[in-house]
Amino acid sequence: MFYKDSDGNRYRIGKPFTYQGYAYGTALANHPKFMELGFTQVIIAPRPDDNYYIVTGPDLNGQYTTTPRDLDKLKENQITKEKQVANQILSKTDWMVIRAMDVGVAIAAVPADVSNFRSTMRGVCDARCTAINSTVSVEELETLVKAPVQIYDQETETYITNPDPHLPPWPNEESN
Repeated sequence: MFYKDSDGNRYRIGKPFTYQGYAYGTALANHPKFMELGFTQVIIAPRPDDNYYIVTGPDLNGQYTTTPRDLDKLKENQITKEKQVANQILSKTDWMVIRAMDVGVAIAAVPADVSNFRSTMRGVCDARCTAINSTVSVEELETLVKAPVQIYDQETETYITNPDPHLPPWPNEESN
């Protein structure tokens, strides 16, 4: 939040300032004094996400100007992140697969629950990447990536699956 005078100069609470030849100290840099002087209080809008937009501002009205970043590059970066998450989670069981390949499945088979989990993980990663690739705007991509899997339903007072588009949740090892 800041205050502006008729010339567009900005003032902040607690910051000494000079106005029309008078110096005001920290104690007088407050809301009542700014209102008395005829300043306009400006509430700054929430800052858009710099990951998705080139952001400038805020302007004298507290608004930001945004330019969407390159959608294809954003998709590429997000897909890379998704694959890194999947690879990190799968890396915990990679040793089982390597051991089975090294000494033979007959001696050291990968447990079925581990194989199922790994398969599910790859499927979810593919679904997340497909959803990301299907977005047609930066705004749609941002909404998809940030959308929660569950939302609170006030009518039933419970959490329900988000009806809006969202990325499928990552499976956890305990559920397999």
